[in-house]
Amino acid sequence: MKIIKNIKEIKKILNEHRIENKKIALVPTMGAIHEGHISLIKKANKLAEIVVVSIFVNKTQFNDLRDYEKYPRQLEQDFSILENQQVDYIFAPDDQEIFPKNCDFIISPQVLGDCLCGTSRLGHFDGVALIIIKLFNIILPNFAVFGQKDFQQLLIIKKLVENLNINVEIHDVETLREASGLAMSSRNQRLNEKQLILASEIFRILNDVKNNFYLDPKILEKKTQEMLAIGFEKVEYLEVRDEQNLQLISSYQINKPMRIFIAVYLDRIRLIDNIKIS
Repeated sequence: MKIIKNIKEIKKILNEHRIENKKIALVPTMGAIHEGHISLIKKANKLAEIVVVSIFVNKTQFNDLRDYEKYPRQLEQDFSILENQQVDYIFAPDDQEIFPKNCDFIISPQVLGDCLCGTSRLGHFDGVALIIIKLFNIILPNFAVFGQKDFQQLLIIKKLVENLNINVEIHDVETLREASGLAMSSRNQRLNEKQLILASEIFRILNDVKNNFYLDPKILEKKTQEMLAIGFEKVEYLEVRDEQNLQLISSYQINKPMRIFIAVYLDRIRLIDNIKIS
């Protein structure tokens, strides 16, 4: 495993692998590596001979500067964890390397970005689209692997690749969970023991909605109130949407692939999750 922080160096090395006709898979991350990331790396290794993991906390996708400043950063620990995985290269540039000056372009997802996380995190998906395009242009991967926990982001990246004719194949991996059901996330590191127990209620609530969505027309409202009552400070959304286009679904619809999406706040820490309903 080699750690590279320079764009020119990583491009030169990967170009040599392309000359050898080796396929390259990219796993983009913001660090604070956990088992969820490892599951993406395992998928990447099944797809390609060369696996690149990028670590970059992208300021442009944070609408709240405090959230950006508090985001877990543990580069040396991440390097140590990844050394025991099948990773060929870690691309870990600093801010100056990726954004040496202000970017003059904005790429704004339209319909897919106008709901769920896009409603409250203004500019978030603009930042996601920008960094993903930059990473794709730097790494030029044959494949890129993302988790389903950030399902809206996953759909936006797939649409980005399709609309802009980017030559990369997107693969996704199911959300990896703790024994409690809590979706693995770097933000979980900011939760204390008591908060982790409460956060595990998210998965229970999602399953309650899944099991009662066709039976109780007020299940979303009831579960929202329940979450507030047990200690969550805010439920940003609890919605059922078409998993192909994110259109809102309020009642049973035949042959619609649906997902339940949730975003909540716990001591100012924003947690998201989703599960498939049909």
